[in-house]
Amino acid sequence: MNQIILWGILVIPWFLLLLLDKQRVKRFFTVGLFAALMMTIAYQVAEKMHWWTVQENVFFLTSMGATIYCLHIVITIFVFYLTYPGFILYIIVNIILDLIHGYVIVPFLAKIGLYNLYDISHFGLFLVMTTVAIILYLFQRLLDFIFEESPA
Repeated sequence: MNQIILWGILVIPWFLLLLLDKQRVKRFFTVGLFAALMMTIAYQVAEKMHWWTVQENVFFLTSMGATIYCLHIVITIFVFYLTYPGFILYIIVNIILDLIHGYVIVPFLAKIGLYNLYDISHFGLFLVMTTVAIILYLFQRLLDFIFEESPA
């Protein structure tokens, strides 16, 4: 059953992007990929600091959760699609999602044996995720500045 959940996490969210305007998805795709990079770094730090571990995964991933390569990208695109450029709305939505992630999703994943927290609290995880969200917002602003300033 866990493998079905993991493969669902890895594949199904991509289809949700088909519901959105293609041009706007393209605009936010780069920040989605940057989110995957940021979460890959977070997972590497977590492994070294013993914050959390991935207990079960799809066969080709080791210490990286399947959520990085799909769910984080797609959710990032959705959040930017629905909230950008308004920072206040963006941060409120991210805080809500990060609280759900830290206090609902992670305990569920731990309960079914996919993921365990060790030397970081749920609140610490929330802070990591919120920090990443702020970095992502600044990255998107930088992209907008670069592409607005470049000649056509």
